[in-house]
Amino acid sequence: MIARPDPFVRCDPFVRCFVRCLVYAFVVMSVASANAQSYPTKPVRLVVANAAGGSDDSHGRLVAQKLTESLGQQFLIDNRAGSGGTVARMFVAKSAADGYTLLLGAASMAMYQHMYAKPLGDPIRDFAPVSLVAKTYSVMVVHPSMPARTVKEFIALARTRGNKLNFGSTGVGGGPHLNAELFLSMAKIEATHIPYKGAGAGLYVDMISGQLDFYFGPVISALPYIAAGKVRPLAVSGANRAAKLPLVPTMAEAALPGYEMSGWYGIFAPAGTPHEIILLLNAALVKQLSSPALREALIMVNSEPRSSTPEELSKHLADDIERYRLIVKLAGIQPQ
Repeated sequence: MIARPDPFVRCDPFVRCFVRCLVYAFVVMSVASANAQSYPTKPVRLVVANAAGGSDDSHGRLVAQKLTESLGQQFLIDNRAGSGGTVARMFVAKSAADGYTLLLGAASMAMYQHMYAKPLGDPIRDFAPVSLVAKTYSVMVVHPSMPARTVKEFIALARTRGNKLNFGSTGVGGGPHLNAELFLSMAKIEATHIPYKGAGAGLYVDMISGQLDFYFGPVISALPYIAAGKVRPLAVSGANRAAKLPLVPTMAEAALPGYEMSGWYGIFAPAGTPHEIILLLNAALVKQLSSPALREALIMVNSEPRSSTPEELSKHLADDIERYRLIVKLAGIQPQ
């Protein structure tokens, strides 16, 4: 039998190498595609960075339920609270990049980078974005005895009082603090910051008693106090009005064009997760986030349903990291 010559033998070595690389890439892509088509074949862990019952947990459970319905495998919540979300983020970042461990990320991923001199990990490097899930807003509230009934009136009042007004927050560098610092900077006014430890319950006690002049709190926590007339809402922090406070203007509408501070939730996988799996998860999330059932459920927990492409979530995270860097600098916060 006459042996057939290898068709590549007479080719230029560079051409042979190039062709073989193409063949190898085709094989790898075929295997990855086949894996994605069979994904998921077992339960998927969705890691949430706080304890059961919190806002993160509520959002995670809604998403997990809908992904279970879409993809035919259980998506199980794994609560890993601690260190401002670092415990959860590092656990997912170090997990196998196979699509079976995911993270419910939040705006704190961007804030965290500027609150510590040596932050653990890098959200841009460590994760593969999948999709946004929702945006959340804060609302600026004042005591009912405050003469100012609008943001413009509040700014005018603050300018007559120098640095005699104060505001509370749930801690240095947290969302309420940075919302207020951006407001003060854009309005060109001053106020004294009074940080509280932990949740805002005690903070609202002091708001109601008149010991604090204003506070930027999550809409969901402010609603009972607003409904009872204990505090007066002046503006919400997002680009759009909050579904539960449709008569309250955005800060941009009220007085400060360009002001926007939105919290958000999104799904992330470990860096290196096959792109086909990322796209499959993204398609499932986009489909579910357009369904009336999930949209209504998210609105009930005072979130604005919002999906995205992986690339859009990546840009959103990068933009937020830069936004918080500037606000932290404005506020004079020193990394710990």
